[in-house]
Amino acid sequence: MNSMNWDGFRYFTAAAEVGSLSAAAKMLASNQSTVGRHIDALESSLGIKLFQRSVKGLSLTVEGQAIYEQSQHIQNSIVKIQRVVQGGEATASGTVRLSLPEGLGQEVLIPALDKFYQQYPKVKLVFNVSATTANLTQGEADVAVRLFRPEESDLVIKYLGEMKLGLYASKNYKKNYGLPKQLRDIRKHKVITYGDQLSILPENQWLLNHSAEGLRILCSDSTVTRYKATVSGVGLSVQPEVLGRTNKNLIHLFKSVKLPAHKVWLVYHKDVRHMSRIRAVVDFISNCLVDELGEAGND
Repeated sequence: MNSMNWDGFRYFTAAAEVGSLSAAAKMLASNQSTVGRHIDALESSLGIKLFQRSVKGLSLTVEGQAIYEQSQHIQNSIVKIQRVVQGGEATASGTVRLSLPEGLGQEVLIPALDKFYQQYPKVKLVFNVSATTANLTQGEADVAVRLFRPEESDLVIKYLGEMKLGLYASKNYKKNYGLPKQLRDIRKHKVITYGDQLSILPENQWLLNHSAEGLRILCSDSTVTRYKATVSGVGLSVQPEVLGRTNKNLIHLFKSVKLPAHKVWLVYHKDVRHMSRIRAVVDFISNCLVDELGEAGND
């Protein structure tokens, strides 16, 4: 046990999470042989088998499952230590990793970044824009914008406003196909829907209920894909009003119809709240999104 390499737990945890050496290597920007070597060394040091290996990949043994649960505690502790070490800066500098909904990240925050960098030139932002929720406790992101209220007790949570949604078409679509005059007319028009992962969301269910299956010509879980396709005239789609307001090419249909909306939350771990760079990013995102969400709601 004295010769145990604690870095081996990092490789082991990654392999346990993704189920294969190759996927773990990709996650850690390493290679398969290095991951395998570290896991072999850890098994030898512990004197137990951590994985059952098969053609289907890796599965944890009973002992491996117990070690995996403890390894997560180790990982969380290391992240906390890093936060303490990095937290003493006097001015805002260093890297801040963001986890953001794709549409808000690319179409609202990124256009405002120049003003942020003019004020904080030493801060480097790493954007993770996807439908996947980053784990702040495990250090996968420093600051996140979420469309649901987190339940974790170790997070600072700030409500930013409501992201209202509407049905949109482009001026190009209107020129080529016209626009629905009544809700029932949507069934005569081409529509763009959410993909498999997000299909259950209430706004997508609303669109499915008001459209014809044969005219659902494009589906995607990517907000930006749906947005760009709508702007180009592919079909009608549900979009956040905050995006529709920023593009003069889009036409908001049936404004009096209230579609399901999403509350927007800003979250970050309480261990990083004293860091200058975190405060700078939190203030930037808060001011930007509160203003934009408020403007959209007044349209």
